[in-house]
Amino acid sequence: MGHGAPGTAGHAAERPPPHSRGPRRPPAAGDQRRPAVRAWRGGHQDLNPEWDERFLDTCASGELSRCDALTPESMAAGAGNSAHEVRTWLAALAALSTAGPDEVTSRFYRPIPEYIAGFGGMTARLPQN
Repeated sequence: MGHGAPGTAGHAAERPPPHSRGPRRPPAAGDQRRPAVRAWRGGHQDLNPEWDERFLDTCASGELSRCDALTPESMAAGAGNSAHEVRTWLAALAALSTAGPDEVTSRFYRPIPEYIAGFGGMTARLPQN
């Protein structure tokens, strides 16, 4: 159900009924995706798990100043199409550092070539006083 007053984009009366949207198709999976990914590969660079792991090491160390020399170009060279995520990690960790030193409690990284991406996560907590 839509929300909002009549005449606003969120009003249910202004949305097309579900049956008029056409049939839903299941998402492509497995081998159905691979030709499209192969066709797109010309516009990306291969994964760089070594660079990713070094970056996560830096993040876990709390020594973010080691990233001061990174430029958008060097991030793109190392992290490829995920360079924007590098900036997001740095912003989040810089914000966390304002509360004091943190302790990394878990860390995970896995390159996933089928998705042309690496998946990483890290949790941290502030020491209890």
